[in-house]
Amino acid sequence: MTAPTTHPVLTDRIGAAFRPGPYRLPDGRTLDSYFDPYRLACDPVLLRETAAALAALLPPDTQAVAGPALAAIPLVTALSLHTGLPTAYVRPAPKEHGTWRQIEGADLEGRLTVLIDDTARTGTSLLRSARLLRIAGAKVTAALCVLDRDAGATTLLTEHRMTLTTLLTDPGGDR
Repeated sequence: MTAPTTHPVLTDRIGAAFRPGPYRLPDGRTLDSYFDPYRLACDPVLLRETAAALAALLPPDTQAVAGPALAAIPLVTALSLHTGLPTAYVRPAPKEHGTWRQIEGADLEGRLTVLIDDTARTGTSLLRSARLLRIAGAKVTAALCVLDRDAGATTLLTEHRMTLTTLLTDPGGDR
């Protein structure tokens, strides 16, 4: 694992959220290790430090942050508390009762919104969330993740007018 960050202590601590594999992916492939975002989210000190590190990577004109449910919710919330930026959460499907909404939280229409997630692999889930946010009127041009598994996310997002910035890169982790 390499770390494009100036937070070596944070890098080591985030590294503790890795669990040995094998871990089965939705597409049937397996990974040798698994990044457990809940280990990061359940450690209040590590979550606060991670939010501060992500905040330092936000584009200066960011007006809101959003992330997909479920793993990104603690990260987005901590980042909001750290920066004061409004947030929204993207459900995988519209809620089937109550509001019937797929995006919950702040009104993002016209706001430059940065997409936040724990892990990027191929980028398809990030792109799906970005599309939904764009349909809702958000201006989404950037995504931030804690870990890039280096399996094509940067390329895919670039093809869709987005940049991906991460705290850690694991170029051998998705092989």
